[in-house]
Amino acid sequence: MAPYRRVLVGIGGSDRDRDALTLARRLIEPRAGELILAHVDDDRSFRVLRPQPRAAPADLLAAARAEAGSGTAVSVRSPRAGSVARGLTELAEEADADIVVVGSAAPPVDGRITPGRLGMRLVQGAPCAVALVPAGASDAGPFHHVGIAFDGSPEAAAALAAGYAIAARDGAAVTLYHVMAAFGGGGSGAAEEVDAGLRADRLRAHQQLDAAADAAPAGVNPRTVLLHGDPAQRIAAACDGIVDVLFAGSRGYGPMHRALAGSVSEGLLLLSTQPVVITPRGEKPAAGDLAREAPADRAPA
Repeated sequence: MAPYRRVLVGIGGSDRDRDALTLARRLIEPRAGELILAHVDDDRSFRVLRPQPRAAPADLLAAARAEAGSGTAVSVRSPRAGSVARGLTELAEEADADIVVVGSAAPPVDGRITPGRLGMRLVQGAPCAVALVPAGASDAGPFHHVGIAFDGSPEAAAALAAGYAIAARDGAAVTLYHVMAAFGGGGSGAAEEVDAGLRADRLRAHQQLDAAADAAPAGVNPRTVLLHGDPAQRIAAACDGIVDVLFAGSRGYGPMHRALAGSVSEGLLLLSTQPVVITPRGEKPAAGDLAREAPADRAPA
């Protein structure tokens, strides 16, 4: 069961709207989902300094609704708020959205996501998962290869459940990425301690990856990859040209069920060349169902 039934898409009047809508259609539960298309009327006093939409909000939403096609329920909203991020956050709460999807800010950089102020503010406080997509990302249809950043934390377990659900639905390949940071050993005479620390960290990492792989639902056979160095840089590089969506958890503190950017998730948003989904602290019920439905003889993630 895919965890994304109510998908909120930010429509701002730029070419990136189509990128966000394309990703939303790939993420949504195809038979029971609802797309919520929203254009926020940003009424801040300095809005005159900001670029205005090329068309009226009603026309933008009508065009996005036509682009969404048939087969999925679609609704449109035009809330007013002090900022676009606040408007989308409040609407996500009101609509009980499972995920908010927005396109990159301008200008695009080397095929990578450019989250901009809107994307980062959403990741700092949205009440659900947040997905950002690089400019010009035109792939449609089922996902072929799902990447999951996994470090054994409860936040990573939420990303694991969501990534597995999408992979099981689409029959996609899965790769789990775990990064070992450089071991901070001492000076001379500490070589044995450094080696022991590295062996212990490596064993722990492999155990976490093996447990996460064993928790995969039927039909999903994850590949596990252990990397070394800066987590965001190494995962982004490993995923480039390989996976077509990357799932990552929030930081390990802050309100439950909020998507909060930590150093790794923020780095992935700045470095990734494929869509990135940041899952909130705590699991949405559908993602939790996936974990509970795993066979009893499988180790928990």
